[in-house]
Amino acid sequence: AAYYIIMSEAITSVLIASASAVAKVFVIGAIGYVSAIRPKAAPILPASAMNAISKMNFNLLIIPLVYSALASGVTPSALGSLWIVLVSGIGVICISYAVASLLGKLPFFRVDDRTDFDALRIAAAFPNIVALPILIFPTLCEFPVVYNAFYEGGNESTDGEKYKSCVDESNAMIFVYFFAWNLLYWIIGYPTLVAAGKKRQMKNDATLSATEPHNPPSDNTFNNEELQVKIDIEGDNQERQSNNNTAASVPEGIDENVVPDEGAQNESEARRRLKGIMKLFTNAIIQTLKSPGFVAMVLGVITACIPPLRDALFSTGGPLRFLGSALESLGRAGASVGTLVVAASLVHQANAVENSP
Repeated sequence: AAYYIIMSEAITSVLIASASAVAKVFVIGAIGYVSAIRPKAAPILPASAMNAISKMNFNLLIIPLVYSALASGVTPSALGSLWIVLVSGIGVICISYAVASLLGKLPFFRVDDRTDFDALRIAAAFPNIVALPILIFPTLCEFPVVYNAFYEGGNESTDGEKYKSCVDESNAMIFVYFFAWNLLYWIIGYPTLVAAGKKRQMKNDATLSATEPHNPPSDNTFNNEELQVKIDIEGDNQERQSNNNTAASVPEGIDENVVPDEGAQNESEARRRLKGIMKLFTNAIIQTLKSPGFVAMVLGVITACIPPLRDALFSTGGPLRFLGSALESLGRAGASVGTLVVAASLVHQANAVENSP
């Protein structure tokens, strides 16, 4: 009976912690929603400012957060245990993509437009994996049932130390997962979204051209047609001359009508596909290595592996503590600003769809 009581208390604590963390996200999202529509004449977060604010948030707030969280919270001994996060991240994204594809086959969830369905699968497989977890985990770590599960130190540690360890470890897991997200995004997500955007643009252009009125032919039109006939005749003559020259240049004993070997064609096609896959994977690696988030991760891990530099930046009284403190202060605002931008962008997107003809 005592065991069941302890288990019920633990489950209740986890539920309360989860509800508190999610409620925090909803409050910030509600503020972003109101900021997108009020004041009505000039909203605090207008649609025209979303791209600029989002770019500012990532480059000036999220990147310092990535660096400071890894540099101050990751130890060299803990890096070896984070590989499971990388593998799990790849697995979760692949499973999400597969589930979205299967749901799209069901009648209730079926999307008739293939272009929209491709974009929808990417959206389902690549959710927001930085802003929301960073908002949620610190709230979860405030509860003993959570930070005691994360903490691996001695019993003499204080609750404040356990809380900080929980936040640092969870942030490190988030950013390692972000690396897996970034890698697969450049391999699968980005090419799919670009292709979907091109298809959508082609459909819009075709629809626009079909609805445009056709002008009656003018005298110039007939002149152009006569000119085109002359060009076609000359082109045919040139093509015949070229064919005659080609036939004359074929060596004796070789039949120019011989059909190429089908096996050779299949092998050439397989090589071309393999080359395309390798090129896509190479581009994904290059784009990942060039991304500012990955650079911040690498610098954070390097700093964590150099204890004197880490202590100088993030320990109390360190000679470079002012710099580390500035990065931490910038990083604390990143997740909240990101959530505000997401909420406001959803409002503006809904308004744009509603007002479209």
